[in-house]
Amino acid sequence: MILPITAALGLLTPPVHNAAPAWMYTDQLSVLKLDAVSLKGRGPAANPLLDVYVAMPYEHLQFTPYDGSFVGEYSLRIRIRDTVGTTYIDTSLTKTIVESSYTVVRGKTGKSDNTQRRFTLPAGTYVIDVQARDVFGQKTYSAEQRHTVYDLNAEADALSSILYLSEIEQRGNRYTIIPYIGEQMWSNDQRLFAFFEYYTSSIRSLVGFTWDISSSDMRALASGSAEPMRPTGQATQAFVPIVLAGRLIPGEYTLTIRAHPVIADGAVDTTDVLASTSRAYHVPQSMAGELLKDLRKAIKQLIYVTGQDTIDSLLAASTDGERLTRFENFWKSIDPTPNSAKNEALEEYYGRIEVANERFRSYNEGWLTDMGRVYIIYGEPLTVERLLGQNRLTVFSRWTYPNGVVVTFEDPSGFGDFRLRSTLPGNPKYEYRRAGR
Repeated sequence: MILPITAALGLLTPPVHNAAPAWMYTDQLSVLKLDAVSLKGRGPAANPLLDVYVAMPYEHLQFTPYDGSFVGEYSLRIRIRDTVGTTYIDTSLTKTIVESSYTVVRGKTGKSDNTQRRFTLPAGTYVIDVQARDVFGQKTYSAEQRHTVYDLNAEADALSSILYLSEIEQRGNRYTIIPYIGEQMWSNDQRLFAFFEYYTSSIRSLVGFTWDISSSDMRALASGSAEPMRPTGQATQAFVPIVLAGRLIPGEYTLTIRAHPVIADGAVDTTDVLASTSRAYHVPQSMAGELLKDLRKAIKQLIYVTGQDTIDSLLAASTDGERLTRFENFWKSIDPTPNSAKNEALEEYYGRIEVANERFRSYNEGWLTDMGRVYIIYGEPLTVERLLGQNRLTVFSRWTYPNGVVVTFEDPSGFGDFRLRSTLPGNPKYEYRRAGR
């Protein structure tokens, strides 16, 4: 489905806030969020337009109580320069925010103050630099983005760049849009639309659009199409819902939208591409980042927290996306704080694996050694004793834990290859225990 827009982009109302999706890890992003979309100029030989969007999250602003409300204020500076440093735009403004809810100003709802500004620029590649200065908090935040503005007058058919949207609300014949602002990362189970403009100098009764998401090696991993639409003039605005049938593993992909002619029988001729446009499509690390670079290995490392049957079930998933879903569901099942975004058990477990790899590497990776196994299951020992054997070569290490468990390791060669020499009680597995308990 494609939703045509009858209003000019300048009449699309920017939202007063942009709620941060629950799956978005803001520590991977800059505080100040920045995005831009380039459009064809409004005239036969007019320079292109560049719409710049900036979002300042409430959680990073200091608000002051005033007359029963809370007031925040910040100055915003937008500079646009070309790649050789020539400044084309340098403009500043002051934003004042008044809110009645303490919960909102504390950032608990993910609310942001959004700004949209439109500029006219010649075709070229630019660096957009924005700075926000919190008046009461006396902190400065910045963000930067490189953006290419194309001369869309040169082609008979062309597409603008893409702006991602989370919501579209129709108000009569006009639409209010809520964009995702910044170098966002997309979760596959979130609603997402791609906004763009289609330009044509030809007389076309209908035009069709297709889209695909491809990997870095150009493999199409997801695709879709839309019902043909009728151009409303030389510039037609459209939204395409991006719906994925399956899940993509974390990484960076490319979304491409293509325009096609509609032939006599009403079918879209996908072999004829009138115009295309692309943008990065990010899938986030939805759990502890680095370990998901090798998901199969992360699953095999579960050996100290679950049984082999569970590990085999996770590895047997038919796709990487399904494997990741099963992995996440496993950790959700033992999350000590399921109502929070943080999973302390996961972070502690893989944190112990990282420490084990640093401390206990021998002929195997540290997590595969006997010392690594004990450390991952029990954590830091209360005391560590090192003893020299009677042959003056063998080294013993004895670890004592607060729960009374005592573990002895032996290194018969003196080269640091410690082997477990005592019996662990039962068949112990890792269990998360809150500090002080």
